[in-house]
Amino acid sequence: MKKIIIIGAGITGLSSGIFLLKKGYEVTIYEKNDFVGGCCTGWVRDGYYIDNCMHWLTGTNQHTKTFKLWKTIGAIDETSNLYQGDYFYKSIYNDEEICLHKDLERLRTDMLTLSVEDKKEIDSFVNTVKNFIKLNQEMSISSNIFNKPIYYLKSYFKYRHLSLEDLSKRFKHPLLKKLMIDFLPKEYCSLALIYAYATFASGNGKVYSKGSKAFATNILNKYIELGGFIHYKSELTDIKISNNKVESITINNVDVVTADHYIFTACPNHLFNNLLDEKYIPNVLKEKLEKRDINPIYSSYHSAFKLKKKHNPFNESTIFEIEPIRIGTTYITRLMIKDYSYLYPNKSDTIIQAFVIQNEDDYHFWENLNKKSPEEYKILKNEIAERIKETLIKHYPQVESTISILDTWTPYTYTEYYNSYIGSYMGFTFTKKSNLKDIPIKLKNLKNFYLLTYWQRICGGLPVGLELGNYVSKVIK
Repeated sequence: MKKIIIIGAGITGLSSGIFLLKKGYEVTIYEKNDFVGGCCTGWVRDGYYIDNCMHWLTGTNQHTKTFKLWKTIGAIDETSNLYQGDYFYKSIYNDEEICLHKDLERLRTDMLTLSVEDKKEIDSFVNTVKNFIKLNQEMSISSNIFNKPIYYLKSYFKYRHLSLEDLSKRFKHPLLKKLMIDFLPKEYCSLALIYAYATFASGNGKVYSKGSKAFATNILNKYIELGGFIHYKSELTDIKISNNKVESITINNVDVVTADHYIFTACPNHLFNNLLDEKYIPNVLKEKLEKRDINPIYSSYHSAFKLKKKHNPFNESTIFEIEPIRIGTTYITRLMIKDYSYLYPNKSDTIIQAFVIQNEDDYHFWENLNKKSPEEYKILKNEIAERIKETLIKHYPQVESTISILDTWTPYTYTEYYNSYIGSYMGFTFTKKSNLKDIPIKLKNLKNFYLLTYWQRICGGLPVGLELGNYVSKVIK
């Protein structure tokens, strides 16, 4: 029986392990942390679970291939409790508000009520989302859709080379302008928002109501059930190569282990900076790393708050105008709050999170501060949480008596726990100039080593890990 070693117990590592076990291989996973799931996880503070990952899960429609793959690895099935709200997110500006409803005709009506002057762009946007809903139902595998524009040529040629900022400028009404750039960074290709919204509106982007950590644990349980082995607190520290093959790897600078094939599912930047010579780096990855103007990387700052459900003014994700707050190097004037009430159906309290996009300069600010003084780093991120709390009280006075801070984390947190490059958990940003070519899983001149990460396919995300796990099981012989 051939032996496979997998580095990393994120969704990609666990998925790969399950598909390989089903083909009769012996599989062992080495994970640097004491938990599985990678970024798809959460933690408990003051008796409440804080979710770190899932805003929507592509592949929740039972007829899709993606759903069947999720079911195969034990993540969800027909009996799973999946949650979907009435809208994707809400934007508020100048005492007006609008939601990206799952009902597209309601959205069209609401947008036209705001601004009949924008009818042409409104109709184009809504009709394109409808086309993508059909695409979602027909293709189901998320990572393929941007490479197959034949299904939606007219929409593709209009929106592929428009950033969200470009799209925003096509609208006249101030709130509609905000709507287009509130959820994703303005540099994103407009197709990213359109497809994400279509996934939600089609019902193929619900969330697992028990949260990301339970979702990952479901997959771990399937992996163990099939006979897989896993070692925690086991970090890859060395790779020995001989005759264009990996001969062995070292764990925690002590344990030398061998296998027939090796799969690396952690951050590729960490791999090529610390473990492998740069000569092995795929050309597509090298190009993306070098051309950072068209392949930017984003992360985020978060604060989690507890409050009474009866005082909670939020539902789903809400973005509204605030007095400027400096977070990292950036002053924000719009704040997104995500409501996680679906995680607490039987409790009187709930959790909301402030979610703030951070760019590369912000990341380096947090990284440098932590290295200079961990205590100053901790103080500052908590001071920002207090400032956000004060902002919430100012805008929504009803929360004042019950709101409290549970936790706060920065882009550097993702590097600290997951070795994530620039704190990213989604890989390279999908811009209007992005190269859509996938990064290959086989490295040049390295026969038995496979690279499987969310960086390899545009937009990243959990389905990419699932798909790569399935794919590698077909490649390894």
